[in-house]
Amino acid sequence: MTRLIIIRHAESAFNLQGRIQGHLDSALTPKGVRQACALAKRIFKKFKVDKIYSSDLGRAYSTTLHIVKHTRLPIVPDTKLREINLGAWEGMTPEEVDRLYDKGFQRWLKGPSKCRIPRCEGVAAFRRRIVGRVESIARANRGKTVLIVTHGGAITSLLAEWLKADFDTLLLNLQIDNTSLTIAEATDKKVRLMTVNDATHLSPRGSR
Repeated sequence: MTRLIIIRHAESAFNLQGRIQGHLDSALTPKGVRQACALAKRIFKKFKVDKIYSSDLGRAYSTTLHIVKHTRLPIVPDTKLREINLGAWEGMTPEEVDRLYDKGFQRWLKGPSKCRIPRCEGVAAFRRRIVGRVESIARANRGKTVLIVTHGGAITSLLAEWLKADFDTLLLNLQIDNTSLTIAEATDKKVRLMTVNDATHLSPRGSR
């Protein structure tokens, strides 16, 4: 069995501005830094982590750097743990997308998997990339506890796979907070989901 502790990165400037990030990047906000520090304190009080993987995008990697201050474990940066590439929409607000791409964001809200975005990776390819990489990480770390810092869309892809749920429904209706923990136990035959979107370390009680 492999324990997977999967974390969404801390708040970034684009998160705060409501901009679409994808493979573009923006720095952590001061709030994001505080979130990452609160997470770091919690992680190593509760878990004995054996290995740390991170999306190589700056907002995820910066979050991971705050975590490793509490350990000597190295970070394994991984391009396959990146968020979906949203092509021409990256860097825009939803309002800009609607204006420039014929109400494109409104179409996205009706069905992300069916929405066509110029130069986009595509939802199906993205889901295969994320699920395949996390499965390979679990196989390579049997009997260990693994920390994976990634992105909201990536976590939603994993949940859709593990719960046999509709990806679009989860993406549009399930909240994945910055620095929240999603925890699962994986074997060769199944994945047992233990926790989803646990961000209690950000509450006044949890941050003590």
